[in-house]
Amino acid sequence: MLLSGMFASTAAKAGTFAELVVFGDSLSDNGNAGRFTNGPVWVEGLAEYLGLALRPSRTGGTNHAVGGAHAAGGPNGLRAQVRGYLAGRRGKAQPRALHVVWAGGNDLLASGLAADPDAVGPAAAAAIGEAVGNLAAAGARTLLVPNLPDVGMTPALQAFGPAAAAAARGRTFGFDDALALELDRVEARHRVAILRLDVRTLAERVLADPGAAGFRNLTEPCQGRPSCEGALFWDLVHPTAQAHGRLAAAALDVIEAATPG
Repeated sequence: MLLSGMFASTAAKAGTFAELVVFGDSLSDNGNAGRFTNGPVWVEGLAEYLGLALRPSRTGGTNHAVGGAHAAGGPNGLRAQVRGYLAGRRGKAQPRALHVVWAGGNDLLASGLAADPDAVGPAAAAAIGEAVGNLAAAGARTLLVPNLPDVGMTPALQAFGPAAAAAARGRTFGFDDALALELDRVEARHRVAILRLDVRTLAERVLADPGAAGFRNLTEPCQGRPSCEGALFWDLVHPTAQAHGRLAAAALDVIEAATPG
């Protein structure tokens, strides 16, 4: 697969986890509502590295992420995904699984239409905290929870001008701060290991030095073009498979640090 060479220099982790269970939105969806990039999404890279299968939940797999899902609310939202997963297991999470929870992007992208845009981020963070807490209470012992990159850097928000992009950036920071506090509370309450993936800092490093990360086009979507090589964005909001590969590698670094030996 596309990502296999990226993991050749990393210590083998096959057998570390019994399965990979994923909750979230289009950034992690590999077939429930479609595929929103030009190749594998980042959790598919994780699954390959860990030697685990990862199929959409609609075909009986363990990836419950659905494109378009919100953290707070909606029929396919994070709460519904976690409820469906636990209902299928009689209320018990797989204790030897790596549970990935990544959401909030759609909440923030739509926050400009809310009555109180600044309240959207904290509400989304609280919903993620609730989902992570419910998984922990049901027996999940290891969870990986990324934060969000600056949604103001997406072509979709950039098209509305500097003021809109700056407002989105501020709301992203508010969300990330609220999420960190929520995860601290879950860890203290349930004594679980929550692995934090700092996607915001990763994205800022790419913006500061795109060449070092293998990118040369940070602003224009590549969808429909002959090649996406060197492009950060596939469409107005979603990253390319190349960017997903970088994210998978960063997630693996977090896992390596937490599971030495």
